[in-house]
Amino acid sequence: MMKKPIYMIILTAIAMSSAAHAELPGIRLVVTGADPATGTIEATVFNSAEDFLKEPFLQESGEVSEDGRFETEFVGLEEGKYAIVVVHDANDNGVFDAGILGFGGESVGYSNNVSSWFGRPDFTEAAFTVDQAGFIVEINLD
Repeated sequence: MMKKPIYMIILTAIAMSSAAHAELPGIRLVVTGADPATGTIEATVFNSAEDFLKEPFLQESGEVSEDGRFETEFVGLEEGKYAIVVVHDANDNGVFDAGILGFGGESVGYSNNVSSWFGRPDFTEAAFTVDQAGFIVEINLD
């Protein structure tokens, strides 16, 4: 007879933990413009200027959809500044193919849609502040 209340306590604790986790800040990443609409997208989140483009904080990858989109979520984050870099591995060979003369190959995108025409952006250019659950970041690879 004692087991039923213990199970209820455990289920209640799990439900409360899940609800609390859902309320923590998070990022919903939407990548558009992957052309061709093949291969995979690798999304890398950085959480400091010192680690930007050196030491990833979080990474997620997945297939590009037929309409050239990729979506993922990073949940349970602390409030703070983050920057995201996405790489489109169009031929899915696990290598970034830069193309002739170092450009014209596979696409790279940065949060805030910062341009990389004149070199890689720094953390402050690509950074955004996350302070709520479901914060949306859109990166267009066009």
